[in-house]
Amino acid sequence: MVLAVAGCGGSKPSEQKSGSGSSSSELKTIATSHQPCLHALPTYMAMQKGLDKAEGMKIEFQFYPSGPPQNEALASNKWQVGAMGAPPAMLAAIRYGAYIIAVADDESETNDLYVRPDSPILKVKGNNPQYPEIYGSPDTIKGKTILQTTASTGHYAVIATLKALGMDEKDVKLVHMEQSQAIAAFEAGQGDIVQLWAPFDYIGESKGWVKISSGRRVGVKIPAVVVASKKAVEENPELVAKWLNLYMKGIKEMKTNPEESKKMLDAYYKERGLTLASKALDDEFKLRPLFDTKEQLNMFAKKDGGMSEVEQQISGLAEFFVSQGRITTQERDKFFKGGFITDKFLKMVAEMEQGKK
Repeated sequence: MVLAVAGCGGSKPSEQKSGSGSSSSELKTIATSHQPCLHALPTYMAMQKGLDKAEGMKIEFQFYPSGPPQNEALASNKWQVGAMGAPPAMLAAIRYGAYIIAVADDESETNDLYVRPDSPILKVKGNNPQYPEIYGSPDTIKGKTILQTTASTGHYAVIATLKALGMDEKDVKLVHMEQSQAIAAFEAGQGDIVQLWAPFDYIGESKGWVKISSGRRVGVKIPAVVVASKKAVEENPELVAKWLNLYMKGIKEMKTNPEESKKMLDAYYKERGLTLASKALDDEFKLRPLFDTKEQLNMFAKKDGGMSEVEQQISGLAEFFVSQGRITTQERDKFFKGGFITDKFLKMVAEMEQGKK
């Protein structure tokens, strides 16, 4: 595998316009926000196939290394829709009134922690019988330096792992880095543990690094979600729904035709300076469950007056952020009571799929 660090390490976005011809004045532009991740693929596929123009819109593709820079751009209304991890999406809702309108994929197994193959941490496995798959113990991890992307899904996996081993952030040294920076720094000898997410974890594995934990292995759900800005939802809901319809078509294609979708994902990653082995591309589809519109409507449905499945998954993340002092209990309550997790647009997509619009 080859990683071109300059391709995705900076905090400024790169932009890509849909199609190769000149734009038509009647096309409505929609600015999308994505990372070097699988959940960018539905938008990329729509652009490559010209589906956006067929629906009367022109996608402007903005590229960011992670959720926090996406939120910085959202603060100045630089984008309208996009995909990111649930932690930055929750912060986007609390700070900027953004909405979670769909699930991009399940990232529980691909938000993970790695060590070098000679790490003493690998000498202990199953220290907590409740989590038999994770390596390490308080004795082998306390005082160690962990390279991580702060306020991210990966950060959540780090804290969940520490908690599973009877520790917390005070017991280690956390150093913030974007993913490509973390890869380069860890390879250069910095840090004892590195937190990665797909596709960067596959790059780590190709270097011989060993996975010691993941969200799934410590019993937490880590979804990636689809987000729409407050301004887009309030001022142009039909455009948001039309884009989400294209996004869900992409998810359906990824589920029903993974081989062709892998070729598209390979092309997208190469454009962003990432070259993955065939097995890594396979793992993107194997380890990250995808959900079609019907499945997602069920996930967003309230259960007996209680929380929906999506709300339950994100509630764990919310409690994590409260415990870290990153949000208050009042902000948490505002998030869950304010309707920021909504199936409104999925229902509009379902109508489109049924030919009602």
